Amino acid sequence: MALGIDTVFVWVTDLEGSLDWYLRFGIEPGPRHGDFQRMQTEGARFALHQGRRPTGDPTAVVGFGVVSLETEIERLDGLGIVPIDGITDTGSARFTTFADPDGNQIQLVQRTG
Repeated sequence: MALGIDTVFVWVTDLEGSLDWYLRFGIEPGPRHGDFQRMQTEGARFALHQGRRPTGDPTAVVGFGVVSLETEIERLDGLGIVPIDGITDTGSARFTTFADPDGNQIQLVQRTG
């Protein structure tokens, strides 16, 4: 059975601070329900959830597709959001990783094949 992504939750310690970071990153907010902030993305649901993480480990890496990786890196750099690594090229995709205010890894992915 092949399963598709339905929802990605990212645990955050400061919902307002994280919301500001994701807005600058380019993701608009959707409805809020208490400590749960849905974000407007295409495809899978993406939401910020304020609270204590189940463990001390980072949450899952979330990858967002882009048309031009370099264009987005330049745009984010102008907003003070810089990658934590270089560009990786797998042959079928190119990506780089950012860290949100809580250290969650957020990737931008450009499919190349």
